[in-house]
Amino acid sequence: MRKLFPLALLAALIVWACGGNKSNEAESTPPVVYSGNTAIRVTHKVNDYPAWLKSYLAKSDSNARISLYVSPDDPNLVTVFMLTVSHEDAKKMAASEDLKKAMQEGGVSSEPEFAYMDIKFRNMDKSPKQYRILVSHEVADFDSWKKVFDGDESRRTEAGLELRAISTNADNPKMVNIMFATDDPEKTKAMMGSDELKAKMKEGGVTSEPTVMVLMVPPAM
Repeated sequence: MRKLFPLALLAALIVWACGGNKSNEAESTPPVVYSGNTAIRVTHKVNDYPAWLKSYLAKSDSNARISLYVSPDDPNLVTVFMLTVSHEDAKKMAASEDLKKAMQEGGVSSEPEFAYMDIKFRNMDKSPKQYRILVSHEVADFDSWKKVFDGDESRRTEAGLELRAISTNADNPKMVNIMFATDDPEKTKAMMGSDELKAKMKEGGVTSEPTVMVLMVPPAM
């Protein structure tokens, strides 16, 4: 299970390491059972997105894929979300020398950023919206924050936001990540800076300045 495909890229290899190998030798092995509530987010640059995508789709396990995005400012800056068997398995693979070598061979051109997440909510329906807004911040208590967050849904609807996912960081359960779909990221940024939302976040027990990442659904290829 530790033998790597020579041209496999970062995201594909992590999934493969959790059991997604599609070689003939693996056809007789039991299918991988992903936890359904643990996931990994990987962000890195690639030399050529179409070449990377081809390899990713060929090598990775389709049952593990959650979503794939690029930066609106750089189509070669890729962010991949995938289900994992466990955080332990994913972390071991991410730290392996074999993976580092395969990344270099596969065209990954920057140091990858990993985040290990516990999924609290996931919208399984497809969204036609082109952009994703990932907001991350710490909270004093998740349940208390969630109650306030749920009560503020009308504001998000008016802003054209569609809730896609909520997760907490495995290494820091107080760090909450909220993913929204939108067609107007600038409108979302303006809302994030409003005094009204800041007051609502304070009410919910947000204890850190939120970080905002804008992602884009890549065009079909």
